[in-house]
Amino acid sequence: MATALAGGTRRPPRTVRSNVAIRAKDIMTRANLITVTPQTSVHRVAQLLSENHVSSVLVLQNGSLVGIVSEGDLLHRQELGTDMDDDSAGKVKSHAMRASDIMTRTLVTVAEETSLADVVRVLHAYHVRRVPVLRDKEVVGLVARADIMRALASRPEGSSGPSSRDDDMIRYQAIETLLSMPGTSPWETTITVKNGVVELDGAVEMEKMREPSRIAIEAIPDVVEVRDRRAIIQPY
Repeated sequence: MATALAGGTRRPPRTVRSNVAIRAKDIMTRANLITVTPQTSVHRVAQLLSENHVSSVLVLQNGSLVGIVSEGDLLHRQELGTDMDDDSAGKVKSHAMRASDIMTRTLVTVAEETSLADVVRVLHAYHVRRVPVLRDKEVVGLVARADIMRALASRPEGSSGPSSRDDDMIRYQAIETLLSMPGTSPWETTITVKNGVVELDGAVEMEKMREPSRIAIEAIPDVVEVRDRRAIIQPY
């Protein structure tokens, strides 16, 4: 279910009752979540967006989510000569120096167990491109439209939808697991899943990451077994 935060009073859209296996926790981005404080400078926020190739940063105060700053908040800036003279509120924002002055304060969040159908409804209902994922009050991930596109791309063409025990969803989560663990060489690994059995072929860059990554994949729901045949990439 969606929740409005930080001054938001809007009623969340009607919840879809669904048995679909895909949940927010299955597709959310866990790695590379960039956070700032309300006092972080606008210039530093722009640097973080550019350096990390992300489109938004989360604003935390004492560990609690209080806002979000996206690329759109930085388009109209006095430094670039793109500020808007005919909009007083926009002009103030274009001259602001801190994240607290430009961030979106009325936020809509979802829980880890929110169905993908409900996540999509939230994105449409509130006209947003991304939504933070909370566990209790802690931010544990972010679901953006790009994450949904990756989930779609990972499914076989003509798929009629996920099931409660879904090999394609396991494969997607295994890929995401490797992407979140440096040294596992996800692009050098071929992952196949059949009846919950995960087979890993290819190579891993760092030998010390082979066992931890196998254990992490074994922990994915509905994984029955992991057969790891990855070799260690040898330096030339």
